[in-house]
Amino acid sequence: MCFSLSKAADLDHHWVAQAWLTDVGLPQYSQFFHTHLVDGRLLSTLTRTDLEKHLHVSKKAHQNSLLLGIQLLHTLSFDKESRRSECGNQNTDPVVWTCHRIIKWIKEIDLKEFADNLQNSGVHGAIMVLDPSFSSDTMATALCIPCNNRAGLDQEVEPLGTPPTLHRQSSLSSSSPSCHDDQQSLRRVKVEH
Repeated sequence: MCFSLSKAADLDHHWVAQAWLTDVGLPQYSQFFHTHLVDGRLLSTLTRTDLEKHLHVSKKAHQNSLLLGIQLLHTLSFDKESRRSECGNQNTDPVVWTCHRIIKWIKEIDLKEFADNLQNSGVHGAIMVLDPSFSSDTMATALCIPCNNRAGLDQEVEPLGTPPTLHRQSSLSSSSPSCHDDQQSLRRVKVEH
């Protein structure tokens, strides 16, 4: 635990507000995180209530995205580059994929016309892997793929394989998704502590 906290202390508020929020696909909250000087140590303690009350993250899907991103950082002992460089050009270890890496993969599987819909969505590898309710339909909704064009997506999602099992610290349930929300969120997940 001491190693984890020392690594968290190395992550300053500039890195959290700019790099980490971009990695999890939620750069629109950068100013709030920067203003509140959210560094690695503070990030490691954030709750859903903190996100909503102090950082203006009101969408449940965005809260879930951030909380699962924090959970992943805990799992990786706050080593910000741990495992990520190995999967930059390979379709391996999707749990550590950034939002931009997922966009790259979406373009590779011939869905490039929908890829930019993931910008500011909060879709990153930890959501895809750690959220048991995340499915090909959830991804199609995030991409704003019309229902009549979704038939082949199931086959494309499967080759990702099963990443290493990570400890789940929360139980997840779903609510109805829609892609016509400002900032293209996946409003379908609630984390219950």
